[in-house]
Amino acid sequence: MAEVVREWAGKPRCFRLDFGKVMDLEQAAGEGIGAIFLAVIGGQFKAAYVYHTIRLALIGGGERIVDADMLIKGHFDLRPYMENAALAGEILTALMAGIEPTESDEDTEPQGPMVFSEVSQICQVFNMSPLDLRAMEYADFVNMIRGFNAGSEEKIPHMSEEEFEDILRRYEPEK
Repeated sequence: MAEVVREWAGKPRCFRLDFGKVMDLEQAAGEGIGAIFLAVIGGQFKAAYVYHTIRLALIGGGERIVDADMLIKGHFDLRPYMENAALAGEILTALMAGIEPTESDEDTEPQGPMVFSEVSQICQVFNMSPLDLRAMEYADFVNMIRGFNAGSEEKIPHMSEEEFEDILRRYEPEK
C-alpha cells in the first residue's frame, strides 16, 4: 500500500492504509471506501470520514493506537477542517491511485496520458460500479480526476461535460 509522509502535529508523520485499516475505515465511517474517497476529494465529506482516515492512517503508519488517538483528538480541531480534509484526500488518493514511483521504478518507459473512452475504463481505474458513475455529477467527476492526477504520475486529461455525458450515453447496461 502507498504511504504518505507529511508534516502534521509538529513533525513529519507517516500515514498508511492497508487492507485491514481500509476495512476499519469502512466500518467506522459506515460507507464503502469508494464513497469515502469520492466524498473527501469532492469536498462533500462528513467529519467522520476525515477524522477516521487520518487516525487509522497514523496507526497504519506506525503510531501506537493510544498515541494516534491522542494526536488526532488534540490536533483535529486546531486546524481548519479543509486542511485536515486535504490530508485525508492525499492519503485516500495514494491508496486508490498509488503514488509516484520510487527511484527503482525510473527505468520504466513513461506512458502518455490515460484517456477514457468507455464507462468500463473509468470504473476499472476508480474501482467503482457503472451505476455509481452514472449517478455521479460532472463536477464530482472532475474533482475525482483532479485527486487522481494530484496523487499519480499517470495523468488523465480534462474531459468536457459533453465528453463525459457522451461516454455515459453510449453505456447501456444489459437487462
